[in-house]
Amino acid sequence: MVTLTASNLSLTKNAKYSYLNDNYLSGVSSFVISNSNGFTINDYLLLGEFGSETAEIVQISTVTSATHTIALTSTTKFAHAESTKITIIPYNQVRFYHTTTATFGTSDPVTDYIDIQADDTVTKTIDSINASGFGWFVFYNSTTTSTSASSNAIPYSGFTENSVRTLIDSFFSQLNNKEQKLVTYTDALRWLNEGYAKAKNKLNLVDNNYNVAGLQTISVTSGTQEWDLNDDLGEIINVWDDTHSVNVDTIDMKDVSNNDENTGNTIKYYIRSGTYIGFSPTPTESLSIKIRYKTKATALTTFYDSVDLPNNNHYVVINFMMFRACPKLNRSNSIEYLNLFEKDIKDMILTSRQNRVPESFSIDTKAFM
Repeated sequence: MVTLTASNLSLTKNAKYSYLNDNYLSGVSSFVISNSNGFTINDYLLLGEFGSETAEIVQISTVTSATHTIALTSTTKFAHAESTKITIIPYNQVRFYHTTTATFGTSDPVTDYIDIQADDTVTKTIDSINASGFGWFVFYNSTTTSTSASSNAIPYSGFTENSVRTLIDSFFSQLNNKEQKLVTYTDALRWLNEGYAKAKNKLNLVDNNYNVAGLQTISVTSGTQEWDLNDDLGEIINVWDDTHSVNVDTIDMKDVSNNDENTGNTIKYYIRSGTYIGFSPTPTESLSIKIRYKTKATALTTFYDSVDLPNNNHYVVINFMMFRACPKLNRSNSIEYLNLFEKDIKDMILTSRQNRVPESFSIDTKAFM
Protein backbone atom coordinates (compact mmCIF):
# COMPACT_ATOMS: atom_id res chain seq x y z
CA MET A 1 0.00 0.00 0.00
CA VAL A 2 1.18 3.50 -0.87
CA THR A 3 0.22 6.65 1.04
CA LEU A 4 -0.51 9.66 -1.17
CA THR A 5 -0.61 13.18 0.25
CA ALA A 6 -1.82 16.56 -1.00
CA SER A 7 -0.41 19.70 0.61
CA ASN A 8 -3.24 21.79 2.06
CA LEU A 9 -0.97 24.77 2.73
CA SER A 10 -0.98 25.81 -0.94
CA LEU A 11 -4.69 26.70 -0.64
CA THR A 12 -4.03 29.63 1.68
CA LYS A 13 -1.29 31.25 -0.38
CA ASN A 14 -2.17 34.92 -1.09
CA ALA A 15 -5.71 34.23 0.12
CA LYS A 16 -8.14 36.82 1.50
CA TYR A 17 -8.60 36.51 5.28
CA SER A 18 -10.11 38.19 8.32
CA TYR A 19 -10.54 37.44 12.06
CA LEU A 20 -13.41 36.56 14.41
CA ASN A 21 -14.69 39.48 16.46
CA ASP A 22 -15.80 37.35 19.42
CA ASN A 23 -15.58 33.92 21.06
CA TYR A 24 -17.95 31.32 19.59
CA LEU A 25 -19.06 27.93 20.87
CA SER A 26 -19.45 24.94 18.56
CA GLY A 27 -22.70 24.55 16.67
CA VAL A 28 -23.09 28.16 15.55
CA SER A 29 -24.50 29.01 12.13
CA SER A 30 -23.12 32.56 11.85
CA PHE A 31 -20.40 34.80 13.23
CA VAL A 32 -19.04 38.33 12.91
CA ILE A 33 -15.60 39.02 11.45
CA SER A 34 -13.47 42.15 11.51
CA ASN A 35 -13.83 42.84 7.77
CA SER A 36 -16.16 41.07 5.34
CA ASN A 37 -14.97 42.86 2.20
CA GLY A 38 -14.17 40.24 -0.45
CA PHE A 39 -16.27 37.53 1.26
CA THR A 40 -19.14 36.31 -0.94
CA ILE A 41 -21.91 33.72 -1.01
CA ASN A 42 -20.72 30.10 -1.57
CA ASP A 43 -17.11 30.87 -0.61
CA TYR A 44 -15.43 28.13 1.38
CA LEU A 45 -13.74 29.27 4.60
CA LEU A 46 -10.96 27.75 6.65
CA LEU A 47 -11.57 28.46 10.35
CA GLY A 48 -8.18 28.48 12.07
CA GLU A 49 -4.96 27.13 10.54
CA PHE A 50 -4.41 23.89 8.62
CA GLY A 51 -2.96 21.37 11.08
CA SER A 52 -4.80 22.74 14.10
CA GLU A 53 -6.94 20.21 15.98
CA THR A 54 -10.02 22.47 15.79
CA ALA A 55 -9.54 23.74 12.23
CA GLU A 56 -12.55 23.17 9.96
CA ILE A 57 -13.91 24.15 6.56
CA VAL A 58 -17.34 25.80 6.24
CA GLN A 59 -19.29 27.50 3.44
CA ILE A 60 -20.92 30.93 3.32
CA SER A 61 -24.67 31.14 2.73
CA THR A 62 -25.05 34.93 3.12
CA VAL A 63 -22.94 37.98 3.93
CA THR A 64 -24.29 41.05 5.73
CA SER A 65 -21.78 43.73 4.82
CA ALA A 66 -23.12 46.39 7.21
CA THR A 67 -22.40 44.24 10.28
CA HIS A 68 -19.70 41.98 8.75
CA THR A 69 -21.83 38.97 9.65
CA ILE A 70 -21.16 35.68 7.91
CA ALA A 71 -23.98 33.09 7.81
CA LEU A 72 -23.08 29.47 7.08
CA THR A 73 -24.72 26.63 5.16
CA SER A 74 -24.18 24.35 8.20
CA THR A 75 -23.20 24.76 11.84
CA THR A 76 -19.60 24.66 13.06
CA LYS A 77 -18.14 21.51 14.65
CA PHE A 78 -15.76 23.23 17.07
CA ALA A 79 -15.56 26.26 19.32
CA HIS A 80 -13.42 29.12 18.01
CA ALA A 81 -11.83 31.92 20.00
CA GLU A 82 -11.82 35.62 19.27
CA SER A 83 -9.17 36.58 16.67
CA THR A 84 -9.25 33.14 15.05
CA LYS A 85 -8.11 33.56 11.45
CA ILE A 86 -10.81 33.09 8.80
CA THR A 87 -9.41 32.39 5.30
CA ILE A 88 -11.19 32.08 1.98
CA ILE A 89 -9.99 28.93 0.18
CA PRO A 90 -10.77 28.14 -3.47
CA TYR A 91 -11.44 24.39 -3.03
CA ASN A 92 -13.01 22.11 -0.43
CA GLN A 93 -12.20 18.66 -1.86
CA VAL A 94 -9.35 16.75 -3.49
CA ARG A 95 -9.07 13.73 -5.79
CA PHE A 96 -6.09 11.41 -6.26
CA TYR A 97 -5.04 9.68 -9.49
CA HIS A 98 -2.53 7.03 -10.57
CA THR A 99 -0.46 6.81 -13.76
CA THR A 100 2.19 4.35 -14.90
CA THR A 101 4.45 7.12 -16.24
CA ALA A 102 5.31 10.63 -15.04
CA THR A 103 2.64 12.14 -17.32
CA PHE A 104 -0.64 13.19 -15.74
CA GLY A 105 -3.87 11.47 -16.77
CA THR A 106 -7.35 11.01 -15.28
CA SER A 107 -8.16 7.52 -16.55
CA ASP A 108 -7.14 5.77 -13.31
CA PRO A 109 -8.56 7.60 -10.25
CA VAL A 110 -7.50 6.30 -6.84
CA THR A 111 -10.34 8.09 -5.00
CA ASP A 112 -13.53 10.00 -5.68
CA TYR A 113 -13.54 13.66 -4.58
CA ILE A 114 -12.91 13.59 -0.83
CA ASP A 115 -13.09 16.39 1.75
CA ILE A 116 -9.88 18.26 2.54
CA GLN A 117 -8.58 17.29 6.00
CA ALA A 118 -8.40 20.66 7.75
CA ASP A 119 -6.85 19.31 10.95
CA ASP A 120 -3.67 18.37 9.07
CA THR A 121 -1.31 20.25 6.76
CA VAL A 122 -1.89 17.50 4.18
CA THR A 123 -4.84 15.42 2.99
CA LYS A 124 -3.97 11.72 2.78
CA THR A 125 -5.26 8.61 1.09
CA ILE A 126 -4.09 5.01 0.61
CA ASP A 127 -3.63 3.33 -2.76
CA SER A 128 -4.08 -0.36 -1.93
CA ILE A 129 -4.12 -1.49 -5.57
CA ASN A 130 -1.06 -0.04 -7.30
CA ALA A 131 2.47 -0.68 -6.04
CA SER A 132 4.42 1.25 -8.67
CA GLY A 133 4.01 4.24 -10.95
CA PHE A 134 3.06 7.79 -9.97
CA GLY A 135 0.38 9.50 -7.94
CA TRP A 136 -1.27 12.88 -8.54
CA PHE A 137 -3.90 15.05 -6.94
CA VAL A 138 -6.32 17.74 -8.12
CA PHE A 139 -8.23 20.11 -5.83
CA TYR A 140 -11.98 20.53 -6.48
CA ASN A 141 -14.71 23.05 -5.63
CA SER A 142 -17.89 21.04 -5.20
CA THR A 143 -20.10 24.10 -5.70
CA THR A 144 -18.59 25.63 -8.83
CA THR A 145 -17.16 22.25 -10.05
CA SER A 146 -13.88 24.01 -10.84
CA THR A 147 -10.60 22.12 -10.46
CA SER A 148 -7.02 23.11 -9.87
CA ALA A 149 -4.10 22.25 -12.11
CA SER A 150 -2.70 18.79 -11.45
CA SER A 151 -0.02 18.37 -8.83
CA ASN A 152 3.55 17.31 -9.45
CA ALA A 153 4.16 13.59 -9.89
CA ILE A 154 4.42 11.57 -6.67
CA PRO A 155 6.66 8.53 -7.37
CA TYR A 156 5.44 5.37 -5.65
CA SER A 157 9.06 4.28 -5.24
CA GLY A 158 9.68 7.40 -3.15
CA PHE A 159 11.52 10.61 -3.89
CA THR A 160 15.29 10.36 -4.28
CA GLU A 161 17.62 11.95 -1.73
CA ASN A 162 18.49 14.76 -4.13
CA SER A 163 14.92 15.44 -5.28
CA VAL A 164 13.29 18.83 -4.76
CA ARG A 165 10.65 17.22 -2.52
CA THR A 166 13.22 15.61 -0.19
CA LEU A 167 15.31 18.78 0.07
CA ILE A 168 12.32 21.03 0.74
CA ASP A 169 11.04 18.58 3.37
CA SER A 170 14.49 18.63 5.00
CA PHE A 171 14.39 22.44 5.00
CA PHE A 172 10.95 22.59 6.61
CA SER A 173 12.03 20.03 9.23
CA GLN A 174 14.45 22.66 10.58
CA LEU A 175 11.57 25.06 11.30
CA ASN A 176 9.19 24.93 14.23
CA ASN A 177 5.43 24.74 13.71
CA LYS A 178 4.95 28.51 13.95
CA GLU A 179 7.78 29.21 11.48
CA GLN A 180 6.44 26.69 8.97
CA LYS A 181 3.30 28.81 8.63
CA LEU A 182 5.39 31.85 7.64
CA VAL A 183 7.18 30.16 4.73
CA THR A 184 5.40 28.93 1.60
CA TYR A 185 6.50 26.19 -0.76
CA THR A 186 6.95 28.93 -3.36
CA ASP A 187 9.43 30.66 -1.03
CA ALA A 188 11.31 27.41 -0.42
CA LEU A 189 11.47 26.52 -4.13
CA ARG A 190 12.75 29.99 -5.05
CA TRP A 191 15.49 29.83 -2.39
CA LEU A 192 16.39 26.28 -3.46
CA ASN A 193 16.80 27.40 -7.08
CA GLU A 194 18.93 30.36 -6.05
CA GLY A 195 21.22 28.25 -3.86
CA TYR A 196 21.50 25.58 -6.55
CA ALA A 197 22.44 28.16 -9.21
CA LYS A 198 25.10 29.68 -6.95
CA ALA A 199 26.55 26.25 -6.17
CA LYS A 200 26.77 25.25 -9.85
CA ASN A 201 28.22 28.62 -10.88
CA LYS A 202 30.95 28.37 -8.25
CA LEU A 203 31.69 24.81 -9.32
CA ASN A 204 31.94 25.91 -12.96
CA LEU A 205 34.66 28.43 -12.05
CA VAL A 206 37.12 25.74 -10.99
CA ASP A 207 35.98 22.47 -12.56
CA ASN A 208 35.63 22.17 -16.33
CA ASN A 209 34.54 18.56 -16.17
CA TYR A 210 31.56 18.02 -13.89
CA ASN A 211 29.07 20.30 -15.63
CA VAL A 212 30.27 19.78 -19.21
CA ALA A 213 27.36 18.57 -21.32
CA GLY A 214 27.41 16.43 -24.42
CA LEU A 215 28.39 18.14 -27.64
CA GLN A 216 25.90 20.42 -29.37
CA THR A 217 26.27 19.95 -33.10
CA ILE A 218 25.23 22.74 -35.46
CA SER A 219 24.90 22.06 -39.17
CA VAL A 220 25.88 25.48 -40.52
CA THR A 221 24.65 26.30 -44.01
CA SER A 222 26.17 28.78 -46.44
CA GLY A 223 24.90 32.33 -46.03
CA THR A 224 23.54 32.01 -42.47
CA GLN A 225 25.56 33.81 -39.80
CA GLU A 226 23.82 33.08 -36.46
CA TRP A 227 22.39 29.94 -34.86
CA ASP A 228 20.50 29.08 -31.65
CA LEU A 229 22.39 27.72 -28.66
CA ASN A 230 21.04 25.13 -26.21
CA ASP A 231 19.01 26.58 -23.36
CA ASP A 232 21.27 25.09 -20.66
CA LEU A 233 24.47 26.64 -22.06
CA GLY A 234 26.45 28.38 -19.32
CA GLU A 235 29.96 28.84 -20.68
CA ILE A 236 31.58 27.61 -23.89
CA ILE A 237 34.65 25.42 -23.45
CA ASN A 238 35.47 24.73 -27.08
CA VAL A 239 34.11 25.30 -30.60
CA TRP A 240 35.31 22.78 -33.18
CA ASP A 241 34.99 22.91 -36.96
CA ASP A 242 34.53 19.21 -37.67
CA THR A 243 34.48 19.78 -41.43
CA HIS A 244 38.07 21.08 -41.47
CA SER A 245 39.22 19.49 -38.16
CA VAL A 246 40.29 22.78 -36.57
CA ASN A 247 39.38 24.79 -33.48
CA VAL A 248 37.34 27.93 -34.09
CA ASP A 249 38.72 30.95 -32.24
CA THR A 250 36.52 33.62 -30.68
CA ILE A 251 36.17 37.21 -31.88
CA ASP A 252 35.02 40.27 -29.97
CA MET A 253 31.67 41.68 -31.07
CA LYS A 254 33.25 45.06 -31.83
CA ASP A 255 35.50 43.42 -34.44
CA VAL A 256 32.80 41.42 -36.23
CA SER A 257 31.81 44.07 -38.77
CA ASN A 258 35.40 44.64 -39.84
CA ASN A 259 36.11 40.91 -40.05
CA ASP A 260 32.97 40.40 -42.14
CA GLU A 261 34.33 42.69 -44.87
CA ASN A 262 36.62 39.99 -46.23
CA THR A 263 35.01 36.58 -46.83
CA GLY A 264 38.49 35.10 -47.10
CA ASN A 265 39.24 35.75 -43.40
CA THR A 266 39.49 32.78 -41.06
CA ILE A 267 36.09 32.07 -39.58
CA LYS A 268 35.74 32.94 -35.90
CA TYR A 269 32.77 32.76 -33.55
CA TYR A 270 31.01 35.20 -31.23
CA ILE A 271 28.17 34.87 -28.71
CA ARG A 272 25.22 37.25 -28.75
CA SER A 273 22.78 37.65 -25.86
CA GLY A 274 23.90 34.31 -24.47
CA THR A 275 21.46 32.55 -26.80
CA TYR A 276 23.03 32.77 -30.27
CA ILE A 277 26.38 31.78 -31.72
CA GLY A 278 27.53 33.72 -34.78
CA PHE A 279 30.32 33.15 -37.28
CA SER A 280 32.43 35.87 -38.86
CA PRO A 281 32.69 36.21 -41.76
CA THR A 282 29.38 34.61 -42.73
CA PRO A 283 30.14 31.03 -43.90
CA THR A 284 30.12 30.46 -47.65
CA GLU A 285 30.00 26.67 -47.33
CA SER A 286 28.31 24.04 -45.19
CA LEU A 287 30.07 23.33 -41.88
CA SER A 288 29.60 20.85 -39.05
CA ILE A 289 30.30 22.79 -35.84
CA LYS A 290 30.56 21.02 -32.48
CA ILE A 291 30.30 22.98 -29.24
CA ARG A 292 31.33 21.74 -25.81
CA TYR A 293 30.14 23.85 -22.90
CA LYS A 294 29.49 24.01 -19.17
CA THR A 295 25.85 23.65 -18.26
CA LYS A 296 24.09 26.21 -16.11
CA ALA A 297 21.70 25.18 -13.36
CA THR A 298 18.38 24.14 -14.85
CA ALA A 299 15.41 25.71 -13.07
CA LEU A 300 13.79 23.29 -10.63
CA THR A 301 10.03 23.43 -11.10
CA THR A 302 8.60 20.14 -9.78
CA PHE A 303 9.09 17.97 -6.68
CA TYR A 304 10.38 15.25 -9.02
CA ASP A 305 13.32 17.37 -10.29
CA SER A 306 16.79 16.63 -8.91
CA VAL A 307 19.70 18.71 -7.64
CA ASP A 308 22.83 17.46 -9.43
CA LEU A 309 26.03 18.24 -7.49
CA PRO A 310 29.18 16.08 -7.16
CA ASN A 311 29.62 13.46 -4.45
CA ASN A 312 26.02 13.73 -3.21
CA ASN A 313 26.55 17.28 -1.95
CA HIS A 314 22.96 18.27 -2.68
CA TYR A 315 22.33 19.13 0.97
CA VAL A 316 24.57 22.21 0.72
CA VAL A 317 21.58 24.15 -0.60
CA ILE A 318 19.64 23.79 2.67
CA ASN A 319 21.97 26.16 4.51
CA PHE A 320 21.43 28.73 1.77
CA MET A 321 17.66 28.27 2.07
CA MET A 322 17.94 28.89 5.82
CA PHE A 323 20.01 32.01 5.13
CA ARG A 324 17.24 33.37 2.91
CA ALA A 325 14.50 32.35 5.35
CA CYS A 326 15.99 34.04 8.44
CA PRO A 327 14.65 37.57 7.72
CA LYS A 328 11.13 36.21 7.18
CA LEU A 329 11.40 34.15 10.38
CA ASN A 330 12.80 37.13 12.30
CA ARG A 331 15.97 35.17 13.08
CA SER A 332 19.19 37.12 13.63
CA ASN A 333 21.69 34.39 12.68
CA SER A 334 21.34 34.46 8.89
CA ILE A 335 25.09 35.11 8.37
CA GLU A 336 25.88 31.83 10.17
CA TYR A 337 23.93 29.87 7.57
CA LEU A 338 25.58 31.81 4.73
CA ASN A 339 29.03 31.00 6.15
CA LEU A 340 28.08 27.33 6.41
CA PHE A 341 26.88 27.37 2.80
CA GLU A 342 30.15 28.94 1.58
CA LYS A 343 32.17 26.39 3.57
CA ASP A 344 30.10 23.52 2.16
CA ILE A 345 30.71 24.81 -1.38
CA LYS A 346 34.48 24.96 -0.82
CA ASP A 347 34.47 21.40 0.55
CA MET A 348 32.35 20.22 -2.39
CA ILE A 349 34.74 21.78 -4.90
CA LEU A 350 37.76 20.28 -3.13
CA THR A 351 36.34 16.75 -3.13
CA SER A 352 35.15 17.15 -6.71
CA ARG A 353 38.66 17.95 -7.92
CA GLN A 354 40.28 15.22 -5.80
CA ASN A 355 38.08 12.52 -7.31
CA ARG A 356 39.09 13.03 -10.93
CA VAL A 357 42.30 12.96 -12.95
CA PRO A 358 44.34 16.07 -12.08
CA GLU A 359 44.83 18.70 -14.72
CA SER A 360 48.40 18.98 -15.98
CA PHE A 361 50.33 22.19 -15.45
CA SER A 362 53.82 20.89 -16.40
CA ILE A 363 56.18 23.09 -18.45
CA ASP A 364 56.25 22.35 -22.17
CA THR A 365 59.75 21.14 -23.13
CA LYS A 366 59.56 23.33 -26.24
CA ALA A 367 59.65 26.37 -24.02
CA PHE A 368 63.43 25.99 -23.74
CA MET A 369 64.12 25.50 -27.47
